[in-house]
Amino acid sequence: MPADVELFTLAEAATVLDPPLTERQLRGIIRELRWQPDGWKHPGTGRSHPVACYSAARILALHGALAPFMRAAVPAGN
Repeated sequence: MPADVELFTLAEAATVLDPPLTERQLRGIIRELRWQPDGWKHPGTGRSHPVACYSAARILALHGALAPFMRAAVPAGN
């Protein structure tokens, strides 16, 4: 993966998606799609384990494909 590609952790991605998905929902979708991480980030807190990261472009494209179905699943007026 080129160094200039922006990577999101699932927690980071969950904060920018609209309509929203939770980190847990994203993790489930990505697990079902069998995506492999595009990189890893170290949280920088002691001996914490690295966190899987995915290309922001891939996450946004996935969300764009899912968003119409998510909107359709929400009853009108909610």
